[in-house]
Amino acid sequence: MRNGQSSAKAMWFNGSPMPIYHQLRAIIQNDIEEGRLKPGDAVLPERKMAEQFAVSVGTVRQAIAAMVRDGFLIRKQGTGTFVAGANLNPDSIRYYRFVRGFGAAEAVIKMKFLGINKVAGFPGINAYLEIEDTQDLFELKRLVRVDNEPTVYSISYLPCQLFKGLDEFPANRFEKIPLYSVIAEDYGMPTLSNQELQSAVLADKDSAAVLQVPVGSPILFIEMLSFTYKGKPYEYRKSYCVTSRNKLLRELLI
Repeated sequence: MRNGQSSAKAMWFNGSPMPIYHQLRAIIQNDIEEGRLKPGDAVLPERKMAEQFAVSVGTVRQAIAAMVRDGFLIRKQGTGTFVAGANLNPDSIRYYRFVRGFGAAEAVIKMKFLGINKVAGFPGINAYLEIEDTQDLFELKRLVRVDNEPTVYSISYLPCQLFKGLDEFPANRFEKIPLYSVIAEDYGMPTLSNQELQSAVLADKDSAAVLQVPVGSPILFIEMLSFTYKGKPYEYRKSYCVTSRNKLLRELLI
């Protein structure tokens, strides 16, 4: 439901030993997780929310502050408070950024869709995704070209039960729109954080063929887990990267 119009009623507060701001937070969070409030939606101004739930403005501020702190909401000065999500700021997550060196302009990248298939679950990957070993996965393959050269071979695994119909999307959807935006827009699950493991490996037959390098060539291997609400992992991705031509840029904010 849009614009902060919660499905819950103020009567939820009656008789509970839980602090009121915790209960208000639970109501808003439930609307986000159930899709009534979607990434990018504005929540009601504090005074209007206080009137809707018959609580003080201070109580509303406590609930909102806690949700901002935990990544559910984002405050934008001068405009309001919004449901968090990558589609609130399309440039906030860019996994593949390549440069020649510090201060150099970013290279132009193009994404090529290589295919999506339903595969049987893998014990290791399913464990990362916190689902049963027997659950099937979507295996999504893409190739990133940098300056028209094959640079990143990416293979994503997503639970079929969580993303029904993902394999029916047109190919250009995966080439024109980042995967995290597709997930946020079509499934109401914004990416709130990622974890990466990086190591150097030797290109196997499959990755060497896609990246057009000799088998056994040293390449960068990145494993990534993407998380949505409540720290729920929704994607495991492995990427094989050629960094001899361009360097992968990562910015760390402290």
